[in-house]
Amino acid sequence: MTRQSISIYSIFMGLLTTVVVSLFIFIYLSFFPASTHDKAYILHIPSGSSVNAIAHILADKHLIHSKRFFKLVIRVMNADKKLRAGHFLIPKSINQQSLIYVLINESGSHNLTKITIPEGFSITQIAERLASHNICSKHDFESFAHHNAKTVFKDSFPFLANIPKDTIEGYLFPETYFFQESDTPTKIIKQMLVEFDNNIYAPFKAANKSYPYSFHKLLTLASMIQKETRKLYEMPQISSVFYNRIKKRMYLASDPTVVYALGKSYKDRVYYKDLEIKSPYNTYRRLGFPPTPIASPGTKAFFAACNPDTTPYLFFVAKPDGSHHFSKTYDEHLEIQRIMKRKKKS
Repeated sequence: MTRQSISIYSIFMGLLTTVVVSLFIFIYLSFFPASTHDKAYILHIPSGSSVNAIAHILADKHLIHSKRFFKLVIRVMNADKKLRAGHFLIPKSINQQSLIYVLINESGSHNLTKITIPEGFSITQIAERLASHNICSKHDFESFAHHNAKTVFKDSFPFLANIPKDTIEGYLFPETYFFQESDTPTKIIKQMLVEFDNNIYAPFKAANKSYPYSFHKLLTLASMIQKETRKLYEMPQISSVFYNRIKKRMYLASDPTVVYALGKSYKDRVYYKDLEIKSPYNTYRRLGFPPTPIASPGTKAFFAACNPDTTPYLFFVAKPDGSHHFSKTYDEHLEIQRIMKRKKKS
């Protein structure tokens, strides 16, 4: 190879390396999120903000890698006059190109309502909370969630395909959301299913472990655990009681399942007569799990359902502070109840 050929080859390789590196940097800055936040949130772009001011806001929020690169892309796109002011709903993770699309095409609505769906809420309770904020009607949300959502979304969310009933009770992830008054039950439920997929189903699949029960049954168990205790440290113990009772072919005897079965007729507590209700959700009279979850569990309750403690306990009873006494035998259980009644009277 002549000296001239070597020189041309070196120049070519130098140019190729520059192009490849530049392309890599462009892809990284454009399509890789600068950071991941804990949850979706509202981004405020003040009216009259310049491209430079917007770049500073986005950099401060860790939404872009480089202010200079952001401004360059906006200039190349001739989009400096297209960026909108307002309040924008930003997902937990977003890359620069998607962010630019949002700032150009979304309305920047000032009417987003922040709504928190607590762990342990049922479809009915979610519907009531949405209705109380004038997001959508209670009837429309309940009807869609109980009768239509499974059919509409089962292709997009495979975990819905094996639900034995039409209702998607338990699959609406408890989280803080931002909704508009114009949002439909379809749009709201899709957003909640995305969060369920990200926070419960995807980690479950990624763990690639074998469990004694199906995903649906584990979710059902998690919903019972969620309703039985507010103490996170107790959840694996509560889970162990249910596992132990199933092994011994005992009734699960969970009061929250009876409350769910009673529906609107539930008052302020479960009475002995309520335990006789004829319902597939009455775990005092039917062996095994209820047919569906009774509420939307959080991640801690689901983890406890998948990973129970190893204990000898078969019974538990609530203390005044919301925690529980655990016992191995029915006689111990009755004795604890008697002691608690005496303390309550004294």
